[in-house]
Formats: sequence, structure tokens, C-alpha cells
Amino acid sequence: MAENFENEVPETIIMKDDEGAEVEFFVVNAVESEGKKYMLIVETESYDLDEPEAYIIKEVGESGDEMAFEFVDDENEYARVAVLMSDEDNEYEIKL
Repeated sequence: MAENFENEVPETIIMKDDEGAEVEFFVVNAVESEGKKYMLIVETESYDLDEPEAYIIKEVGESGDEMAFEFVDDENEYARVAVLMSDEDNEYEIKL
């Protein structure tokens, strides 16, 4: 069963890219499923585009005030979480 944990989720998060540069993302949606927390994020720079590229990330750890996330690469896990985040009331569409 999926649970919404949006009241715990910040509006934006900062992640580091492969070169160590900080990149800011808007948190579009968040759900918890099978004991894991997932977020749908979009880079703030591309948020206003007609079809911005979005990513699903999952929490993999926590240290003090910081949470560690990784991109969901597994196709089955991605599809399962995308379905949980898809809702006819949402202002976005997730393409699989």
C-alpha cells in the first residue's frame, strides 16, 4: 500500500551531479511504498518547460538532517512507483 508523506518533504532538494556540482530540483510528488520513500523530481531550471524531464528517486539512507537518495534505475520498480504517482487529479503525466 502506498502512503503519501508529502508533509515531510521539502519543496526543493539539492543533489550533486557526477562532477560534484550542486543541482536544485523541485519535488513534484512523493509516496512511500513497501517501506521506501520515493520522490518525483524535476530540475528547477527546466521546470517551466512544456515537457520537462523528471526523475524518480528513492531514499537509501539518512545521516542527521540529510537524506541520501539514488535514482530508480530498475524498470519494474520505476513502473510500479510511477503508477502510484499517477493520478487523474495530478497536473502532470508520467510516460513509461
